[in-house]
Amino acid sequence: MYENLTPNLMVKSVFETLKFYEERLGFQKILTVPETGEDLQFAILKKDNVTLMVQEQKNLIQEYPSLNCDEIKPCFTLFITVSNVLELYESLKEKVQLASELHKTFYGKNEFAIFDNNGFILTFAD
Repeated sequence: MYENLTPNLMVKSVFETLKFYEERLGFQKILTVPETGEDLQFAILKKDNVTLMVQEQKNLIQEYPSLNCDEIKPCFTLFITVSNVLELYESLKEKVQLASELHKTFYGKNEFAIFDNNGFILTFAD
């Protein structure tokens, strides 16, 4: 039955989002529509076992009119398990805006969180 879950984030600029995830987080572009240019409508990104899709706001609203909004307001977090959260934290803390410093959670995980270029919160934990 269920095999995978890949979030599709609504973004203002697929081009700028792709740049953020590639340059700051080391994701690799798997596919873009169209294939080149700054006016991208959709992209699939991957790093290790994590896959993410991003889609331009107007394009996504055309597909799903119920998502119509003037302003994109992220209302969920993406929780990403990593093998060495301290190493990742040290490599990112000066390059991104932190949403939460590295800390031990009430459920025993070491984690920190960042904002991506669209305001989405990415939480990293080991």
